[in-house]
Order: sequence, then structure tokens, then C-alpha cells
Amino acid sequence: LTLSSIKCISQLLAKRSNVAHRADGSFLKLISIIGPKFNMNESEIRTLQYAAMLHDAGQISIPEKLLMKKHLTGKEFDIVKKHPMTGASILSQFKPLRPIVPVMLYHHENFDGTGYPKGLKGKEIPLAARILSLVGTFEAMITKKPYRKALSISEAIKEIRKDSGEKFDPKIVNVFCEVVQRKDVKKLLAKELGEYGK
Repeated sequence: LTLSSIKCISQLLAKRSNVAHRADGSFLKLISIIGPKFNMNESEIRTLQYAAMLHDAGQISIPEKLLMKKHLTGKEFDIVKKHPMTGASILSQFKPLRPIVPVMLYHHENFDGTGYPKGLKGKEIPLAARILSLVGTFEAMITKKPYRKALSISEAIKEIRKDSGEKFDPKIVNVFCEVVQRKDVKKLLAKELGEYGK
């Protein structure tokens, strides 16, 4: 029932033009490989995968025209920054989904403390949220948007490396960059994206 509910909500969100990146097999696989390297157990990994499918659910409250814009004004960005709290509030009403709420709430926090909604820093940010921040950003980079082309896999990896220690936990960056180069992950990404960007 929980998984069916998650899939239903995820599909509803995907109907909007730029809401909630799809958590396709490759991204769920990345999580399943990265999680154990940080001693996450099966339950914690499953929770993180559920969070990946719904992490931007709060964007349902954001006017679609804002999600289509490349550059936001200060006031518009303030509206966007509320979506983690909105999503957490909505899903906390469904008891089986409560474990994913902290992951959703903090996946836009940056390792250096410049993120939102709380400005958490380093290990103040839950591990699952730190992992989702990186994997979600990677997914967003290689997905075509109304206002920009998708980056290639190699371009996305370069951008992630640049943000190591600032936006992302350096240890998670190192593990991610190893995992994404695995043949099985490359093959799955190639299948889902149509081609693997070199």
C-alpha cells in the first residue's frame, strides 16, 4: 500500500512540466549502492529510495510558471524555498511515509551551511538527505528542462566535483563518482537516457 501510494503521488507530480524529477531505476540503483557504503541498513535504504521518488512533492504548491523560469527574483526564490517544508507537512499526515519526512525536509541543505530551509551544516544534515541532495542534483542535471538542455553524464560529474565541500559532502562525492562509473550503472543510465554522455 505504501509503495503504491508513493508511485501514485509521484506520477501525479510528474504530470506537471517541471515538478519532481523522476526517480527512475538508475537513480534508485545509485542509492542502493551508495547507501551500504555508509553503513545504511536495508530499511534506511528503502526509506531513502521512497524519499527520492517524492523529494520535491512540495513543489505542487509552487506556481508552474516559476518552475519554468531559468532566473528567479528574490521573492520568487523565497516561494520556491518553502517547498521542502510544504512537502514534509503534506506527507507527514500519512503515517507510513513519516520516516521520509526528515530526508525531504533537508535535502536542499548545503554541506557548507548555505542551503535551506534551516541552514544546516556538515553532519547536522541527516546522512540520507546529504545523499539525496547529490543524487537528486545529478538527476536534475542530466534531465532536459524547459529552460536548458540536459548535461552529459561527464559534464554533470565535473559540476558535482566542483561543488564538493560546498554543496555536497566530499565523502559522498567520492563514493558517488566511483559508483556512477560502474558498468552496470552506466548501462542502466544509457538505457534510460537513450545514450550515455561521454
